[in-house]
Amino acid sequence: MGIQTEGIKVKANTKVVGCLYSIGAISMTRDKTEKKCLTDGTIINIIDTIKTGDLDIGVSYDPTDTEGAQELETVFNSGAEFTFEIELSDTAGTNGTTFTWDGAVVTKFEVNPDDDGEAGASFTVAPGGKPTVTAAA
Repeated sequence: MGIQTEGIKVKANTKVVGCLYSIGAISMTRDKTEKKCLTDGTIINIIDTIKTGDLDIGVSYDPTDTEGAQELETVFNSGAEFTFEIELSDTAGTNGTTFTWDGAVVTKFEVNPDDDGEAGASFTVAPGGKPTVTAAA
């Protein structure tokens, strides 16, 4: 059975982002470049480092919030790098499996008026390289 999505936590600089509406997939890639040796025709593979794709996050928007959503807006406005964390809901008592990136950047921020009268905010986070993964405990 898979991990349930309810209970996933997102943190920006250790501040928990409040009501999370949506979050994109944690997608990691590694580029491979083939080079042909001119001397004998053999192929050499050059393997690049692991990169994490951008993540889109949707949250309830409250401009007076002092927690994670406001922290995401603050780091967007400043252009500063920050520590970004996603904790899955597979906790064994203490914490769920956690993915942590140092040096993440918010590349997009928008406020979306919604039909039901509640504003939401969307952020795009560029996490950077390979995350540190901590197993559920």
